[in-house]
Amino acid sequence: MSTSLTLLSEIRQSSERRPFDVLKLSKPLLSKGTVTQAGDDAWLVYEQIFLAAIDEGQIELAKTVLNILRKRFDDSQRVKRLYGLINEASSQPGEAKKLYDEILEKDPTNVLAHKRIIALLKSQGQHMMAIKELVEYLDTHGNDFEGWLELSSLYLSQHLYPQAGFCLEEVILQQPANHYFHLCYAEINYTMGKLDIALKEYLRVVELSTDNVRGFYGVKLAADRILEIVISKQKKDLAFNIENVPQQATLERLSQLATERLVSVYNSASTTPKKAVEEWLKK
Repeated sequence: MSTSLTLLSEIRQSSERRPFDVLKLSKPLLSKGTVTQAGDDAWLVYEQIFLAAIDEGQIELAKTVLNILRKRFDDSQRVKRLYGLINEASSQPGEAKKLYDEILEKDPTNVLAHKRIIALLKSQGQHMMAIKELVEYLDTHGNDFEGWLELSSLYLSQHLYPQAGFCLEEVILQQPANHYFHLCYAEINYTMGKLDIALKEYLRVVELSTDNVRGFYGVKLAADRILEIVISKQKKDLAFNIENVPQQATLERLSQLATERLVSVYNSASTTPKKAVEEWLKK
């Protein structure tokens, strides 16, 4: 096998697209007709070249490669999906969706076709329709945490914070050690006024990522806001249960520790005077 084919194989195995590199390696293979040297993997190479051509906007090259695949796999659902991508790239979303719908009629569990429909709806600004399709998809593929993450993002775009928070709960169940998901969940709860949950999640963020500025700032914001409510006794119409938050002394200590950590982080990363940072944090 040639060096180029070996490198293309390594790119596929790494799950990277790297379209520019793929085309640079593959064009000489196409012109010499030596892709077949990859044996049974030749069809994977052709698909890899097709996707790279789409990414780089080289539609004619993508069509040439697709014709090669069509001759070998004329009735393949996988090849039909590639036709859909061609239509998307050629600004024919209606034709693309028609193909994806045909694929789903034959195989309702086809993940890639379903995801392409959702991506199409999102690109057209039809966010509520995309949400509907994604909810339907997750009914079947509930373990797809990336799907839950996308659904959360779509709900946020429509200011549907409780629904977005629910989606992130599903994500955290599947990816509990990822501090970023806890951070997103904390910020959604802070926005909704659920300060007890927000504080807990911000603390989880700084537990998992010890230098996380957004996490520490979140701890300070949530602790200070709860302190204001506790001290002023304004317990009417709260979005959180006052009994679920730490005692006043603990809240004060959390705010102080977060401030100290933020001052330390900013001082180590910039020339901003310590006093200026402290004054900013007191605002």
